[in-house]
Amino acid sequence: MEVEHFSHPDHPLILINQVLEYSCELVICSGCEGPIWGPCYSCTCCYFFLHKQCAELPREIKRRIHPRHPLHLLAKPPSHYTGCVCDRCDKTCNSFVYHCSFCEFDLDIKCAFQPGFSDADSQAHQFAHKDHPLILNEEQEYHGAGVVCSLCKEPMSGPSYSCTSRNVFLHKKCAELPPEIKRHLHPEHPLVLLPNHDTMCDFCNETCYENFVYCCFVCEFTLHIKCAFPPCLDAADQNHFRRLLNPLSLKSISFTCNACCTDGDGFPFGCPMCQLVVHEECISLPRTLKTALHHHPRIIHAYHPQQCIESINKYCGICRREVDSNYGVYYCPDCDFVAHVDCSREYGDSATEIAGENEEEQSVVVDDQLMKPSFRIVLEIKHGEERIIVEIKHFSHRHNLILIDKVDDDLKCDGCMLPISTPFYSCASCNFFLDKTCSIELPRQKKWQYHENQLILSWNQGEHHLHKCGVCKQYFRGLIYFCDVCPLCVDVRCFKSILKDSFKHGGHEHPLYLPADRKSILRCRIGGRGVPPLLADDRENIPHCSGCCVSEESKVFLKCARCDFKLGMKCATLPYKARHEYDDHPLFLTYINENNYQPSCIICEKDRDPKLWFYRCEECDFDAHPECALGKYPYVKPGGVRTYPNHPHPLALVVKTEDYRSQACDTCGEPCDDLALECTDPNCSFIVHRQRVQCLMSLW
Repeated sequence: MEVEHFSHPDHPLILINQVLEYSCELVICSGCEGPIWGPCYSCTCCYFFLHKQCAELPREIKRRIHPRHPLHLLAKPPSHYTGCVCDRCDKTCNSFVYHCSFCEFDLDIKCAFQPGFSDADSQAHQFAHKDHPLILNEEQEYHGAGVVCSLCKEPMSGPSYSCTSRNVFLHKKCAELPPEIKRHLHPEHPLVLLPNHDTMCDFCNETCYENFVYCCFVCEFTLHIKCAFPPCLDAADQNHFRRLLNPLSLKSISFTCNACCTDGDGFPFGCPMCQLVVHEECISLPRTLKTALHHHPRIIHAYHPQQCIESINKYCGICRREVDSNYGVYYCPDCDFVAHVDCSREYGDSATEIAGENEEEQSVVVDDQLMKPSFRIVLEIKHGEERIIVEIKHFSHRHNLILIDKVDDDLKCDGCMLPISTPFYSCASCNFFLDKTCSIELPRQKKWQYHENQLILSWNQGEHHLHKCGVCKQYFRGLIYFCDVCPLCVDVRCFKSILKDSFKHGGHEHPLYLPADRKSILRCRIGGRGVPPLLADDRENIPHCSGCCVSEESKVFLKCARCDFKLGMKCATLPYKARHEYDDHPLFLTYINENNYQPSCIICEKDRDPKLWFYRCEECDFDAHPECALGKYPYVKPGGVRTYPNHPHPLALVVKTEDYRSQACDTCGEPCDDLALECTDPNCSFIVHRQRVQCLMSLW
């Protein structure tokens, strides 16, 4: 590897893994003047070496000890120096040095990258008094005159840190100040805790006499500790807001509300200590809400979301539009969900809070999450600190299920009917399998945000009983969530996809969401078959699925907030891998037709649209329509042997195609080319349409 380095412009440097011996002399780094033992950069034309880390030093840095200007890396001290001394360790610098030309300030590279000195991860007491350890005293109070905090200069009282050998005292809250904060008064950049050099506070315009201030490197913006942490900031008591009037006239004031991020024009309320300006109606915003559009129990209001959320989502979890994190939002303390205040109020209800000893111990009473498990633990083992559930008794099966970590490519989960993945639970007595999600992660009862009633996890009644999912409109056997008030039922394959706020699919680069409008929320209320008929004006706005270009009349579709991509639930839940008897290899769901040709389906031999999704085997150059590759009933598992009273042998569920037209139904005489029940006795040719089972049962 060859590089050009500013410290050696005449020749390129080459990275070598070990130092070459030069007449048995010790090889010295030209950057830090230390010996080189490991990888380094070397010049093949002259005696010049650099440690790998010295060669890769940044050309510009910023440090707390010199916050006003950046420091630039020089290969040698400035030429006008008679001697260069590091301003931190007072040692002479002869080689690489970080230099400020405005202040004639210098740092050698060891001091510039001293552990804990360059990173903003130390609390105040760790660099306010680094000579001796500070001892925490939770109870002692100081009433004597002249005993003040070394940071804020206020009298000492309550819990504190102290160093008795140097007579240093710090309030507990001062000693534990965060190294970096964000404030609405200066939203462009974070403010870093730094030692004070008699600077002026940009909020109160007074000289700071505290030992530390919060400063922005880029803008040279400074805040007192007191101004950075006003006592009423985000307080539950809203009495600190006062009406603001235009001092020059009685004209209205144009502003952006810090609570809800909407524009206002009038006479707002404000708090100079919190640096907040709000609408009058936003003073009484509920601190906590619960919303049907989010699966966690509560969302909390924050004026400064940067201080509450480690990773702020840029898009509202309800309307999917962008969120300005410099203004107030509702956020979820359990995940990265955020929402506009107006959206939260439209789709939320105030949560009931039970006050604990302090605000951190408050809990929210909710009645929409009944987390009754769907299984009972039979055996579990401990592997280190991890608990592994080895054997369970699941409500859907009569035998115990055992954890397995090896899988056959052709196995399907009996819960969701998708190809199974490890680890999974298996029955040792019969051909029954459940993947980990379906077996131990699904609760018996769950509130879905798009339905007003609880949904209950259940198992298909009867070996040959099928359900039609109210979301994807597919027939299936397996686990279902159903409503005991209205006829809605959802298979777990769809339910796992739509349970969370967003859905990431391999066929699209952006997250997908269920639309959050009133029609969507009300579509599954009591009446009809779970999804009411479309009105005439709604039919004109039926979206077309980007995967199959078929309109979704159920109006259950996923939408991208950033582009015009829409995905029907039938395509959204297609299995990634499929098997077909015409190919020995697995077929994989493919979203883009790489070659620009008019392709055809190998199975039906009809042309297919190259813009639509298909299944493909690269090894055999095998392309197929999804419906051809999967069949008419991809989520119905054949088998399920059951004995009927009017037939002496057990019957099994089978899927017949047009190739079996010679077999006629023993009840109606028509060819069986769909779902049928077939006798398992090889000497008996009895077969009947599944729909005709009711006819049989009426005769019994």
